[in-house]
Amino acid sequence: MTNNLLVFIPQGLHIEQSGYVFGKVIHDTHNNTKRIYIIGLRKIGSLETTKCTLDTIGCCTNSGTVTKEYLDRKHSDWIHITIKSFGSETSTEYHLTNIILNNVSVDPLTTRTIIILYNQRALLETELFKSKVMSGDHFYELAKLIQSKKDELRFKSRFTHVKETLLTYHMFFYLYPVLLLSKVTEKLLLVLRYSSLGLHVYAWLENIKWMLVTIIRNKGFTLKTGNYAWAIIIDIILGIFVLRLLQYYIEDTLPSQLLLNNAEKVVETLKDLINWLMGAPAGLKLNHTLNNTMGKFFMYHIQLWWTFLIFSKPLMDLAFKILLLFGRLGVTFQLSIAADLLALVSFHTYCIYVYAARLFNIQLRGITALFRLFLGKKKNPLRERVDSCQYQTDQLFVGTLSFTILVFLMPTTWVYYTVFTLLRLVSIGFGGLLTRLKFYLQVMPVYTFWKWLLRCYSTCSIVDVGLHPSCPERPTMLSMTLSIAPWSLTWKQCIPDTITCYPSIEWHTILNNIMWGQLLYPL
Repeated sequence: MTNNLLVFIPQGLHIEQSGYVFGKVIHDTHNNTKRIYIIGLRKIGSLETTKCTLDTIGCCTNSGTVTKEYLDRKHSDWIHITIKSFGSETSTEYHLTNIILNNVSVDPLTTRTIIILYNQRALLETELFKSKVMSGDHFYELAKLIQSKKDELRFKSRFTHVKETLLTYHMFFYLYPVLLLSKVTEKLLLVLRYSSLGLHVYAWLENIKWMLVTIIRNKGFTLKTGNYAWAIIIDIILGIFVLRLLQYYIEDTLPSQLLLNNAEKVVETLKDLINWLMGAPAGLKLNHTLNNTMGKFFMYHIQLWWTFLIFSKPLMDLAFKILLLFGRLGVTFQLSIAADLLALVSFHTYCIYVYAARLFNIQLRGITALFRLFLGKKKNPLRERVDSCQYQTDQLFVGTLSFTILVFLMPTTWVYYTVFTLLRLVSIGFGGLLTRLKFYLQVMPVYTFWKWLLRCYSTCSIVDVGLHPSCPERPTMLSMTLSIAPWSLTWKQCIPDTITCYPSIEWHTILNNIMWGQLLYPL
């Protein structure tokens, strides 16, 4: 025997004519509860011609008269609702005059019955409503049921059908070229992954493909697709504006020549910096031989990279023409190009940083390992622990000599490592800023903010349940409404499925890598 009965009724049912109600009946054996979801109403005589696939679970009358036709039923669960309307929703009364569950008549006065009036349009249009529990969320279950039958519940005019058809064919027109380009970039991904622009082109095509497929499937724009479409439009407009601005300031100067001029300034600054380090930086007394060797080695790399840039100038002119074509696609493409140019100009700085970091790491690990020699210990790599060890006299002599050499050479290495680590931090910090700026431009919430500002049903996510104003003593009658979601939740839920948020910066890991000479990777 069912102890609890929940009846969900649409709020607009009182303005409909009498007829059969259709929906779904779910029996929760765990809580011994029957949930009756009423989705809509059919007029009398249209029972066989309707296109709805849901079951007819009862009837509804706007008076106390019950006709014989209304008592004809074909299902084991049946409910008869009598509505007394006094002109408004707040003054309307709902009465359950006949309830049959599993072919057994149930008295609503002896069963714990709750009538819940819900906003069907809000549950139909909401896109942010999610269940906060694993199971037993009745409103979420009702929303999914309504949204699965939205084509049956919505009456579409001929103009709406024409508009959806034109939109679908229009999206198909763009989809096939995007699919072709996406397959080409996927084949070239092994090469494109070394370029920020190449990765952005691949991700951009994947995002466009997702947007087009989603629009075709839904036959219209949702919060996510509409938001991303507006982000693309604004991205292109900003890209055109930035290009016009650059052309105004650069005028007739070739981009390759401008790049070489700035690269030359970087090269001269690095040469001055290394010459300063090869002397007595900040009054430090460094090892002359190691300092001179490292300085000349790094100078050679800088000169080699500068020579490569000079000889590749003709190729740069062609490359910049190609890059300008991509730059017209939006400011995010321009940010990717800027990231690649930054990596190109600072490549020799990165090489010097890698050499200095590796040398510092080797010396630091050597000093740490030799220090255990004085304690009579050594590291056991097989068991990942430090064990005691008896050293011979010649081992102690060689270890002490090596420890002394590494300790006295460490300040020289540390100076170079510190300077170029700071340059590396500036480089990856600026690169991380470009990457995150590109991400926020891709998910710019213009469309979503407009919908949220107008308090549209699509941005609702919070269920509010209160006592109905005209609630009789039995059964209990509740009224359900959907409230607008907070802006932070709305924005996060409207990020496209193919775009992942960047993880937060792990400052502890970065600090640990700096202390031990581990390489710092892009943020």
